[in-house]
Amino acid sequence: MKEKKQHEGITGLETATYAMSGLGRQATLACVDIFFLSFLNIYMGLNVVVVTAAIVLIRILDALVNPLLASIINNSRRGRWGRYRPWMLAGAVSNCAALLGMFYPVGVQSEILRHAYYIAMFLLWGLTFTLLEVPVWAMVPTIANSTDDRNKVTSMSRLVGSFGGFIVISLGTSLIIPKVAASNGIGMAHFALAAAAAAMVILFVSITVLFTRERYDLPADRITVREIFGMFRENDQLGAFAMSYLPFIAGVTTATFQQIYLFIYYGDMGGLGWLNQGLGYTIFSVLSGMGMGFSMIFYQLLVKKIPRQKVYGASFFLASFGMAAVYFIFFALRLQYGNLSAESAIWINVALVAAAAFTLSTSAALSQIGSSVMVADITDYGEWKTGRRSDSVIFSVQTLLTKLASAAAVLIIGLGVKAARLPAIREIFNQELGEFEYQFLDEAGAVLSSGALDVFRAFMFLVPIPLCLIGYFIYRKKFWLYGERYEQIKAEVDARRESE
Repeated sequence: MKEKKQHEGITGLETATYAMSGLGRQATLACVDIFFLSFLNIYMGLNVVVVTAAIVLIRILDALVNPLLASIINNSRRGRWGRYRPWMLAGAVSNCAALLGMFYPVGVQSEILRHAYYIAMFLLWGLTFTLLEVPVWAMVPTIANSTDDRNKVTSMSRLVGSFGGFIVISLGTSLIIPKVAASNGIGMAHFALAAAAAAMVILFVSITVLFTRERYDLPADRITVREIFGMFRENDQLGAFAMSYLPFIAGVTTATFQQIYLFIYYGDMGGLGWLNQGLGYTIFSVLSGMGMGFSMIFYQLLVKKIPRQKVYGASFFLASFGMAAVYFIFFALRLQYGNLSAESAIWINVALVAAAAFTLSTSAALSQIGSSVMVADITDYGEWKTGRRSDSVIFSVQTLLTKLASAAAVLIIGLGVKAARLPAIREIFNQELGEFEYQFLDEAGAVLSSGALDVFRAFMFLVPIPLCLIGYFIYRKKFWLYGERYEQIKAEVDARRESE
Protein backbone atom coordinates (compact mmCIF):
# COMPACT_ATOMS: atom_id res chain seq x y z
CA MET A 1 0.00 0.00 0.00
CA LYS A 2 1.31 3.44 -0.83
CA GLU A 3 2.01 5.96 1.88
CA LYS A 4 -0.49 8.75 2.35
CA LYS A 5 0.51 12.41 2.10
CA GLN A 6 4.19 11.61 2.05
CA HIS A 7 5.08 15.24 1.22
CA GLU A 8 3.65 16.62 4.43
CA GLY A 9 5.76 17.21 7.50
CA ILE A 10 4.50 16.68 11.01
CA THR A 11 2.78 19.71 12.51
CA GLY A 12 3.62 21.41 15.80
CA LEU A 13 0.27 20.37 17.28
CA GLU A 14 0.80 16.72 16.36
CA THR A 15 4.30 16.82 17.81
CA ALA A 16 2.97 18.27 21.07
CA THR A 17 0.07 15.85 21.45
CA TYR A 18 2.29 12.87 20.66
CA ALA A 19 4.77 14.05 23.30
CA MET A 20 2.06 14.19 25.97
CA SER A 21 2.15 10.42 26.35
CA GLY A 22 5.71 10.78 27.61
CA LEU A 23 4.48 12.57 30.73
CA GLY A 24 2.35 9.59 31.68
CA ARG A 25 4.84 6.89 30.74
CA GLN A 26 7.68 8.49 32.63
CA ALA A 27 5.42 9.09 35.64
CA THR A 28 4.70 5.38 36.10
CA LEU A 29 8.29 4.45 35.23
CA ALA A 30 9.81 6.89 37.75
CA CYS A 31 7.41 5.73 40.45
CA VAL A 32 8.59 2.14 40.03
CA ASP A 33 12.27 2.69 39.24
CA ILE A 34 12.97 5.20 42.00
CA PHE A 35 10.66 4.11 44.82
CA PHE A 36 9.60 0.48 44.49
CA LEU A 37 12.77 -1.36 45.54
CA SER A 38 13.40 0.95 48.51
CA PHE A 39 9.70 0.75 49.42
CA LEU A 40 9.89 -3.04 49.71
CA ASN A 41 13.33 -3.37 51.27
CA ILE A 42 13.48 -0.39 53.61
CA TYR A 43 9.87 0.29 54.57
CA MET A 44 7.92 -2.95 54.09
CA GLY A 45 10.79 -4.97 55.55
CA LEU A 46 10.88 -7.62 52.82
CA ASN A 47 14.00 -9.72 52.34
CA VAL A 48 16.42 -7.84 50.08
CA VAL A 49 17.82 -11.02 48.53
CA VAL A 50 14.42 -12.46 47.67
CA VAL A 51 13.06 -9.17 46.33
CA THR A 52 16.15 -8.39 44.28
CA ALA A 53 16.28 -11.89 42.77
CA ALA A 54 12.58 -11.78 41.93
CA ILE A 55 12.77 -8.34 40.30
CA VAL A 56 15.81 -9.33 38.25
CA LEU A 57 14.19 -12.57 37.04
CA ILE A 58 10.94 -10.80 36.21
CA ARG A 59 12.78 -8.09 34.31
CA ILE A 60 14.55 -10.74 32.25
CA LEU A 61 11.34 -12.72 31.68
CA ASP A 62 9.50 -9.53 30.79
CA ALA A 63 12.25 -8.61 28.34
CA LEU A 64 12.02 -12.00 26.65
CA VAL A 65 8.23 -11.76 26.41
CA ASN A 66 8.60 -8.25 25.02
CA PRO A 67 9.08 -9.33 21.37
CA LEU A 68 6.07 -11.66 21.61
CA LEU A 69 3.80 -8.83 22.71
CA ALA A 70 5.35 -6.62 20.05
CA SER A 71 4.59 -9.20 17.37
CA ILE A 72 0.95 -9.28 18.50
CA ILE A 73 0.79 -5.50 18.20
CA ASN A 74 2.61 -5.56 14.86
CA ASN A 75 0.21 -8.19 13.46
CA SER A 76 -2.97 -6.46 14.65
CA ARG A 77 -5.39 -4.94 12.15
CA ARG A 78 -5.35 -1.23 11.42
CA GLY A 79 -8.74 0.11 12.38
CA ARG A 80 -10.44 3.48 12.65
CA TRP A 81 -8.06 4.55 15.43
CA GLY A 82 -5.01 3.21 13.65
CA ARG A 83 -2.92 0.21 14.61
CA TYR A 84 -1.18 1.55 17.71
CA ARG A 85 -3.43 3.93 19.63
CA PRO A 86 -5.90 1.27 20.90
CA TRP A 87 -2.97 -0.65 22.35
CA MET A 88 -1.66 2.50 24.02
CA LEU A 89 -4.97 3.11 25.76
CA ALA A 90 -5.34 -0.52 26.87
CA GLY A 91 -1.77 -0.47 28.16
CA ALA A 92 -2.36 2.75 30.09
CA VAL A 93 -5.45 1.51 31.92
CA SER A 94 -4.03 -1.89 32.81
CA ASN A 95 -0.68 -0.40 33.85
CA CYS A 96 -2.37 2.01 36.24
CA ALA A 97 -4.20 -0.85 37.92
CA ALA A 98 -0.95 -2.75 38.36
CA LEU A 99 0.83 0.36 39.66
CA LEU A 100 -1.75 0.89 42.39
CA GLY A 101 -1.48 -2.77 43.35
CA MET A 102 2.30 -2.55 43.62
CA PHE A 103 2.23 0.23 46.20
CA TYR A 104 -0.77 -0.90 48.23
CA PRO A 105 0.43 -1.61 51.81
CA VAL A 106 -0.61 -5.24 52.28
CA GLY A 107 -1.12 -5.92 55.97
CA VAL A 108 -1.08 -9.73 56.01
CA GLN A 109 1.30 -11.24 58.56
CA SER A 110 2.60 -14.01 56.33
CA GLU A 111 5.88 -12.93 54.76
CA ILE A 112 5.49 -15.54 52.04
CA LEU A 113 2.14 -14.11 50.97
CA ARG A 114 3.45 -10.55 51.06
CA HIS A 115 6.45 -11.47 48.94
CA ALA A 116 4.23 -13.36 46.49
CA TYR A 117 1.78 -10.47 46.20
CA TYR A 118 4.33 -7.77 45.41
CA ILE A 119 6.25 -9.99 43.02
CA ALA A 120 3.03 -10.78 41.11
CA MET A 121 2.10 -7.10 40.94
CA PHE A 122 5.52 -6.21 39.59
CA LEU A 123 5.23 -8.87 36.90
CA LEU A 124 1.83 -7.52 35.87
CA TRP A 125 3.17 -3.96 35.80
CA GLY A 126 6.05 -4.93 33.53
CA LEU A 127 3.82 -6.67 31.00
CA THR A 128 1.31 -3.84 30.87
CA PHE A 129 4.05 -1.23 30.55
CA THR A 130 5.20 -3.03 27.41
CA LEU A 131 1.66 -2.73 26.00
CA LEU A 132 1.93 1.01 26.59
CA GLU A 133 5.55 1.62 25.57
CA VAL A 134 5.95 -0.41 22.38
CA PRO A 135 3.10 1.15 20.35
CA VAL A 136 4.20 4.67 21.35
CA TRP A 137 7.61 4.28 19.72
CA ALA A 138 6.31 2.10 16.90
CA MET A 139 4.12 5.05 15.89
CA VAL A 140 7.12 7.24 15.09
CA PRO A 141 7.55 6.18 11.42
CA THR A 142 3.76 6.48 10.89
CA ILE A 143 3.65 10.11 12.06
CA ALA A 144 7.10 11.33 10.95
CA ASN A 145 8.65 10.20 7.68
CA SER A 146 11.84 12.28 7.43
CA THR A 147 14.89 12.10 9.70
CA ASP A 148 14.40 15.74 10.73
CA ASP A 149 10.77 15.10 11.70
CA ARG A 150 11.76 11.98 13.63
CA ASN A 151 14.45 13.94 15.46
CA LYS A 152 11.89 16.59 16.31
CA VAL A 153 9.14 14.29 17.52
CA THR A 154 11.40 11.99 19.54
CA SER A 155 13.32 14.84 21.17
CA MET A 156 10.08 16.58 22.10
CA SER A 157 8.65 13.35 23.51
CA ARG A 158 11.77 12.77 25.61
CA LEU A 159 11.79 16.38 26.79
CA VAL A 160 8.14 16.41 27.81
CA GLY A 161 8.45 12.92 29.28
CA SER A 162 11.33 13.95 31.51
CA PHE A 163 9.00 16.34 33.29
CA GLY A 164 6.69 13.43 34.09
CA GLY A 165 9.43 11.70 36.03
CA PHE A 166 10.51 14.98 37.58
CA ILE A 167 6.96 15.75 38.79
CA VAL A 168 6.57 12.35 40.42
CA ILE A 169 9.98 12.44 42.11
CA SER A 170 9.64 16.05 43.28
CA LEU A 171 6.09 15.74 44.57
CA GLY A 172 6.89 12.39 46.13
CA THR A 173 10.00 13.43 48.02
CA SER A 174 9.05 16.94 49.06
CA LEU A 175 5.28 16.77 49.55
CA ILE A 176 3.26 13.56 49.16
CA ILE A 177 5.40 11.01 51.01
CA PRO A 178 6.55 13.24 53.92
CA LYS A 179 3.08 14.71 54.53
CA VAL A 180 1.03 11.54 54.11
CA ALA A 181 3.59 9.43 55.99
CA ALA A 182 3.33 11.63 59.08
CA SER A 183 -0.44 11.14 59.38
CA ASN A 184 -1.19 7.83 57.65
CA GLY A 185 2.04 5.86 57.60
CA ILE A 186 4.72 5.22 55.01
CA GLY A 187 2.70 2.55 53.18
CA MET A 188 -0.25 4.82 52.42
CA ALA A 189 2.18 7.60 51.53
CA HIS A 190 3.63 5.48 48.72
CA PHE A 191 0.13 4.44 47.65
CA ALA A 192 -0.86 8.12 47.39
CA LEU A 193 2.16 8.75 45.19
CA ALA A 194 1.21 5.80 42.96
CA ALA A 195 -2.33 7.18 42.65
CA ALA A 196 -0.97 10.57 41.53
CA ALA A 197 1.26 8.87 38.94
CA ALA A 198 -1.66 6.73 37.69
CA ALA A 199 -3.80 9.83 37.18
CA MET A 200 -1.03 11.36 35.07
CA VAL A 201 -0.83 8.22 32.94
CA ILE A 202 -4.54 8.18 32.12
CA LEU A 203 -4.73 11.93 31.44
CA PHE A 204 -1.73 12.36 29.17
CA VAL A 205 -1.93 9.09 27.26
CA SER A 206 -5.56 9.91 26.49
CA ILE A 207 -4.46 13.21 24.95
CA THR A 208 -2.10 11.36 22.61
CA VAL A 209 -4.71 8.76 21.69
CA LEU A 210 -7.34 11.39 20.93
CA PHE A 211 -5.28 13.96 19.03
CA THR A 212 -2.40 12.12 17.29
CA ARG A 213 -3.15 10.42 14.00
CA GLU A 214 -1.08 7.85 12.16
CA ARG A 215 -0.35 9.80 9.00
CA TYR A 216 1.42 7.12 7.00
CA ASP A 217 -0.07 3.67 6.44
CA LEU A 218 3.24 1.86 6.22
CA PRO A 219 3.43 -1.85 5.38
CA ALA A 220 3.52 -4.11 8.45
CA ASP A 221 4.23 -7.72 7.62
CA ARG A 222 3.07 -10.48 9.92
CA ILE A 223 6.01 -11.67 12.00
CA THR A 224 6.30 -14.94 13.90
CA VAL A 225 8.16 -15.31 17.19
CA ARG A 226 10.85 -17.42 15.50
CA GLU A 227 11.39 -14.71 12.92
CA ILE A 228 11.78 -12.09 15.65
CA PHE A 229 15.01 -13.57 16.94
CA GLY A 230 16.15 -14.13 13.38
CA MET A 231 16.03 -10.37 12.84
CA PHE A 232 19.21 -9.98 14.85
CA ARG A 233 20.98 -12.12 12.22
CA GLU A 234 19.34 -10.48 9.23
CA ASN A 235 19.59 -6.90 10.50
CA ASP A 236 23.21 -6.54 11.56
CA GLN A 237 22.67 -2.92 12.63
CA LEU A 238 19.95 -3.98 15.05
CA GLY A 239 22.42 -6.36 16.68
CA ALA A 240 25.17 -3.70 16.77
CA PHE A 241 22.82 -1.22 18.40
CA ALA A 242 21.67 -3.76 20.99
CA MET A 243 25.20 -4.82 21.96
CA SER A 244 26.36 -1.22 22.49
CA TYR A 245 23.21 0.21 24.05
CA LEU A 246 22.69 -2.51 26.67
CA PRO A 247 25.90 -2.05 28.73
CA PHE A 248 25.67 1.72 28.44
CA ILE A 249 22.08 2.01 29.63
CA ALA A 250 22.74 -0.54 32.37
CA GLY A 251 25.49 1.68 33.75
CA VAL A 252 23.41 4.86 33.54
CA THR A 253 20.37 3.15 35.08
CA THR A 254 22.42 1.90 38.02
CA ALA A 255 23.76 5.39 38.71
CA THR A 256 20.21 6.80 38.50
CA PHE A 257 18.52 4.20 40.71
CA GLN A 258 21.04 4.54 43.51
CA GLN A 259 20.48 8.25 44.10
CA ILE A 260 17.53 7.80 46.46
CA TYR A 261 19.61 5.42 48.59
CA LEU A 262 22.37 7.98 48.86
CA PHE A 263 20.01 10.59 50.24
CA ILE A 264 18.36 8.18 52.65
CA TYR A 265 21.53 6.73 54.15
CA TYR A 266 24.37 9.16 53.73
CA GLY A 267 24.77 11.09 56.98
CA ASP A 268 26.20 14.28 55.51
CA MET A 269 23.09 14.60 53.35
CA GLY A 270 20.74 14.85 56.29
CA GLY A 271 20.32 11.48 57.98
CA LEU A 272 16.95 10.10 56.99
CA GLY A 273 17.08 12.16 53.81
CA TRP A 274 13.76 13.13 52.29
CA LEU A 275 11.75 11.81 55.24
CA ASN A 276 13.14 14.70 57.30
CA GLN A 277 14.48 17.00 54.59
CA GLY A 278 12.64 16.09 51.43
CA LEU A 279 13.44 19.46 49.95
CA GLY A 280 17.09 18.41 49.65
CA TYR A 281 16.34 15.59 47.24
CA THR A 282 13.90 17.81 45.36
CA ILE A 283 16.56 20.47 44.86
CA PHE A 284 18.96 17.77 43.73
CA SER A 285 16.39 16.50 41.23
CA VAL A 286 15.72 19.98 39.88
CA LEU A 287 19.37 20.86 39.37
CA SER A 288 20.45 17.51 37.98
CA GLY A 289 17.33 17.27 35.82
CA MET A 290 18.20 20.54 34.11
CA GLY A 291 20.83 18.63 32.18
CA MET A 292 18.18 16.42 30.61
CA GLY A 293 15.92 19.37 29.82
CA PHE A 294 18.83 21.37 28.40
CA SER A 295 19.87 18.53 26.12
CA MET A 296 16.38 17.85 24.84
CA ILE A 297 15.65 21.51 24.15
CA PHE A 298 18.84 22.06 22.18
CA TYR A 299 19.24 18.61 20.63
CA GLN A 300 17.90 19.70 17.24
CA LEU A 301 20.28 22.66 17.12
CA LEU A 302 23.16 20.50 18.30
CA VAL A 303 22.81 17.84 15.60
CA LYS A 304 22.72 20.55 12.95
CA LYS A 305 26.18 21.66 14.06
CA ILE A 306 27.65 18.27 14.97
CA PRO A 307 26.91 14.96 13.21
CA ARG A 308 24.31 12.95 15.11
CA GLN A 309 26.55 9.90 15.42
CA LYS A 310 29.23 11.99 17.15
CA VAL A 311 26.72 13.46 19.59
CA TYR A 312 25.53 9.98 20.43
CA GLY A 313 29.11 8.72 20.86
CA ALA A 314 29.96 11.65 23.15
CA SER A 315 27.11 10.65 25.48
CA PHE A 316 29.07 7.55 26.56
CA PHE A 317 31.98 9.64 27.81
CA LEU A 318 29.75 12.31 29.36
CA ALA A 319 28.01 9.60 31.37
CA SER A 320 31.30 8.18 32.60
CA PHE A 321 32.56 11.63 33.59
CA GLY A 322 29.30 12.43 35.39
CA MET A 323 29.44 9.21 37.41
CA ALA A 324 33.07 9.83 38.37
CA ALA A 325 32.24 13.40 39.44
CA VAL A 326 29.30 12.31 41.59
CA TYR A 327 31.45 9.59 43.13
CA PHE A 328 34.23 12.05 43.94
CA ILE A 329 32.02 14.77 45.41
CA PHE A 330 29.55 12.55 47.23
CA PHE A 331 32.04 10.18 48.79
CA ALA A 332 35.57 11.50 48.54
CA LEU A 333 35.30 15.17 49.49
CA ARG A 334 32.79 15.13 52.36
CA LEU A 335 33.28 18.89 52.59
CA GLN A 336 32.77 20.69 55.92
CA TYR A 337 33.25 24.34 54.76
CA GLY A 338 35.05 25.72 57.79
CA ASN A 339 32.80 27.51 60.22
CA LEU A 340 29.58 26.88 58.33
CA SER A 341 26.87 24.99 60.18
CA ALA A 342 26.16 21.36 59.39
CA GLU A 343 22.84 22.36 57.81
CA SER A 344 24.54 24.85 55.49
CA ALA A 345 27.11 22.23 54.51
CA ILE A 346 24.28 19.85 53.59
CA TRP A 347 22.80 22.28 51.08
CA ILE A 348 26.18 23.07 49.55
CA ASN A 349 26.87 19.35 49.17
CA VAL A 350 23.46 18.86 47.58
CA ALA A 351 24.19 21.62 45.05
CA LEU A 352 27.65 20.24 44.22
CA VAL A 353 26.41 16.70 43.71
CA ALA A 354 23.53 17.98 41.58
CA ALA A 355 25.98 19.94 39.43
CA ALA A 356 27.98 16.77 38.85
CA ALA A 357 24.79 14.80 38.13
CA PHE A 358 23.91 17.45 35.53
CA THR A 359 26.49 15.88 33.24
CA LEU A 360 25.07 12.41 33.81
CA SER A 361 21.52 13.51 33.03
CA THR A 362 22.75 15.39 29.95
CA SER A 363 24.37 12.25 28.58
CA ALA A 364 21.25 10.20 29.34
CA ALA A 365 19.08 12.62 27.37
CA LEU A 366 21.42 12.68 24.37
CA SER A 367 21.49 8.90 24.34
CA GLN A 368 17.72 8.53 24.68
CA ILE A 369 16.93 10.82 21.78
CA GLY A 370 19.71 9.50 19.60
CA SER A 371 18.82 5.87 20.23
CA SER A 372 15.14 6.44 19.39
CA VAL A 373 16.06 7.96 16.04
CA MET A 374 18.58 5.17 15.45
CA VAL A 375 15.89 2.54 15.96
CA ALA A 376 13.65 4.30 13.44
CA ASP A 377 16.53 4.27 10.96
CA ILE A 378 17.25 0.60 11.73
CA THR A 379 13.61 -0.16 10.88
CA ASP A 380 14.11 1.42 7.45
CA TYR A 381 17.34 -0.52 7.02
CA GLY A 382 15.59 -3.78 7.85
CA GLU A 383 12.93 -3.06 5.23
CA TRP A 384 15.64 -2.21 2.68
CA LYS A 385 17.63 -5.37 3.37
CA THR A 386 14.85 -7.94 3.78
CA GLY A 387 11.87 -6.38 2.03
CA ARG A 388 9.79 -6.70 5.20
CA ARG A 389 8.84 -4.03 7.71
CA SER A 390 8.06 -4.65 11.39
CA ASP A 391 7.97 -1.37 13.30
CA SER A 392 6.52 -2.74 16.54
CA VAL A 393 9.00 -5.60 16.80
CA ILE A 394 12.12 -3.56 16.11
CA PHE A 395 11.00 -0.69 18.33
CA SER A 396 10.32 -3.21 21.08
CA VAL A 397 14.05 -3.96 21.13
CA GLN A 398 14.71 -0.62 22.82
CA THR A 399 12.14 -1.43 25.50
CA LEU A 400 13.62 -4.94 25.81
CA LEU A 401 17.11 -3.51 26.31
CA THR A 402 15.84 -1.01 28.86
CA LYS A 403 14.25 -3.80 30.87
CA LEU A 404 17.39 -5.92 30.76
CA ALA A 405 19.38 -2.87 31.86
CA SER A 406 16.95 -2.30 34.72
CA ALA A 407 17.42 -5.92 35.77
CA ALA A 408 21.18 -5.44 35.80
CA ALA A 409 20.85 -2.20 37.77
CA VAL A 410 18.56 -3.77 40.37
CA LEU A 411 20.97 -6.68 40.73
CA ILE A 412 23.94 -4.35 41.27
CA ILE A 413 22.05 -2.23 43.78
CA GLY A 414 20.62 -5.26 45.59
CA LEU A 415 24.08 -6.73 45.95
CA GLY A 416 25.31 -3.39 47.24
CA VAL A 417 22.53 -3.09 49.80
CA LYS A 418 23.10 -6.63 51.02
CA ALA A 419 26.88 -6.42 51.10
CA ALA A 420 26.81 -3.07 52.94
CA ARG A 421 24.09 -4.33 55.31
CA LEU A 422 22.03 -1.20 54.94
CA PRO A 423 19.45 -1.12 57.77
CA ALA A 424 15.68 -1.02 57.26
CA ILE A 425 13.50 1.74 58.73
CA ARG A 426 10.99 1.18 61.51
CA GLU A 427 7.68 3.06 61.70
CA ILE A 428 6.57 4.20 65.18
CA PHE A 429 3.38 6.10 66.04
CA ASN A 430 3.98 8.96 68.50
CA GLN A 431 0.87 9.20 70.68
CA GLU A 432 1.72 12.66 72.00
CA LEU A 433 2.32 14.22 68.58
CA GLY A 434 -0.38 12.16 66.87
CA GLU A 435 1.85 11.25 63.94
CA PHE A 436 4.28 8.61 62.72
CA GLU A 437 8.01 8.82 63.30
CA TYR A 438 10.75 6.81 61.64
CA GLN A 439 14.11 5.42 62.71
CA PHE A 440 16.65 2.95 61.42
CA LEU A 441 16.42 -0.55 62.81
CA ASP A 442 20.19 -0.49 63.17
CA GLU A 443 20.96 0.91 66.62
CA ALA A 444 24.11 2.53 65.23
CA GLY A 445 21.94 5.35 63.86
CA ALA A 446 21.63 7.08 60.53
CA VAL A 447 25.32 7.34 59.66
CA LEU A 448 26.75 4.15 58.22
CA SER A 449 30.22 2.91 59.06
CA SER A 450 32.98 3.89 56.67
CA GLY A 451 33.48 0.23 55.76
CA ALA A 452 29.84 -0.19 54.76
CA LEU A 453 30.00 2.99 52.69
CA ASP A 454 33.12 1.69 50.92
CA VAL A 455 31.22 -1.43 49.88
CA PHE A 456 28.14 0.54 48.88
CA ARG A 457 30.00 3.09 46.75
CA ALA A 458 31.95 0.37 44.94
CA PHE A 459 28.73 -1.22 43.68
CA MET A 460 27.22 2.14 42.79
CA PHE A 461 29.93 3.58 40.58
CA LEU A 462 32.92 1.32 39.99
CA VAL A 463 30.75 -1.13 38.04
CA PRO A 464 28.73 1.30 35.82
CA ILE A 465 31.67 3.31 34.45
CA PRO A 466 33.34 0.33 32.72
CA LEU A 467 29.95 -0.68 31.30
CA CYS A 468 29.61 2.71 29.60
CA LEU A 469 33.07 2.48 28.06
CA ILE A 470 32.41 -1.06 26.78
CA GLY A 471 29.24 0.17 25.10
CA TYR A 472 31.12 2.97 23.36
CA PHE A 473 33.79 0.74 21.86
CA ILE A 474 31.15 -1.67 20.51
CA TYR A 475 29.24 1.27 19.01
CA ARG A 476 32.34 2.65 17.26
CA LYS A 477 33.31 -0.72 15.87
CA LYS A 478 29.94 -2.15 14.79
CA PHE A 479 27.46 0.65 13.98
CA TRP A 480 27.66 2.46 10.63
CA LEU A 481 24.03 3.37 9.73
CA TYR A 482 24.24 7.16 9.50
CA GLY A 483 25.17 9.97 7.13
CA GLU A 484 25.14 9.54 3.36
CA ARG A 485 25.04 5.78 3.62
CA TYR A 486 21.73 5.88 5.49
CA GLU A 487 20.28 8.62 3.26
CA GLN A 488 20.89 6.45 0.22
CA ILE A 489 19.17 3.47 1.87
CA LYS A 490 16.21 5.66 2.92
CA ALA A 491 15.83 7.01 -0.61
CA GLU A 492 15.72 3.48 -2.05
CA VAL A 493 13.10 2.41 0.49
CA ASP A 494 10.92 5.42 -0.39
CA ALA A 495 11.30 4.71 -4.10
CA ARG A 496 10.19 1.10 -3.63
CA ARG A 497 7.03 2.20 -1.83
CA GLU A 498 6.20 4.71 -4.54
CA SER A 499 6.46 2.03 -7.20
CA GLU A 500 4.11 -0.39 -5.42
